[in-house]
Amino acid sequence: MTGFGGANTRRNGYVIASEIKTVNNRYFKAALRISDGFSSLEPRIEFLLRSKIDRGTINVQLNIRREENLSRFQINEAALSYYIDRARRTAESESGVVLGSAAEYFRLPGVIEESERTESADASWEAVEENLRLALDALTEMRRREGDEMGKAIHAHCADLTSRIAKIEELVPSVAKRYREKLIERVTAIMAEHRLDTDYTDFIREIALFVDKSDISEEIVRFRSHLEQFGAAMKMSEPSGKRLDFLTQEMFREVNTIGSKANFSEITYWVVDMKTIIEKIREMVQNVE
Repeated sequence: MTGFGGANTRRNGYVIASEIKTVNNRYFKAALRISDGFSSLEPRIEFLLRSKIDRGTINVQLNIRREENLSRFQINEAALSYYIDRARRTAESESGVVLGSAAEYFRLPGVIEESERTESADASWEAVEENLRLALDALTEMRRREGDEMGKAIHAHCADLTSRIAKIEELVPSVAKRYREKLIERVTAIMAEHRLDTDYTDFIREIALFVDKSDISEEIVRFRSHLEQFGAAMKMSEPSGKRLDFLTQEMFREVNTIGSKANFSEITYWVVDMKTIIEKIREMVQNVE
């Protein structure tokens, strides 16, 4: 499900800005972009994301910096003393040589160097976690609103499926009746044309075989069961997207079998209509948590 959340925070000496974006995906996939020096936090960040998001493509951009940037640097006193001592000796041995200013010494190689202190994952994680939770809360709220609208559409589609399967069930008795009438009409005409006696025992046997092969009552029962389970899954508090996806596939399978077995134009019409509705549901549930 699509969504966006961001947060800007200051804590424990860290200034943090984050952006989290999600797009539809049947599986969980996280792409992280984090400030240099904080890559050790990636496993913790992914674990936090998984605790809030079941599936989707998640793009996280996390900018972390210390409030005091100068604290990253220090004066190499040994190098500074070396340059000052050498300049002093040069000034004493050569006339006209003047000692440089402090600013000039600080620009010399090795005098100002980056501190060897590395960022502690434990020290920064508390601040990072607080920031990401705020961003995730904003993301979740946006996704929740989208989910509410999607849920209304899915419920409407399920109501349409309920009415369609009822129409198909009403047509079931007509299937055998229509087949019997057509069979008798055609065979009787052929027998009359060739002046042959009609044995209705064969008709009864043929009709019984057709009714057995075209019986879709079991598929209708299973379809209704899947639809009922689908409605129950929609009400679950825990993530149910994968369950909904599976039930949608099973409903499509039953409808497809109904169309194949019934072999009746009016039922085929409703089967095509139901397949279109189920396909719409399938596209939506693949994005549901």
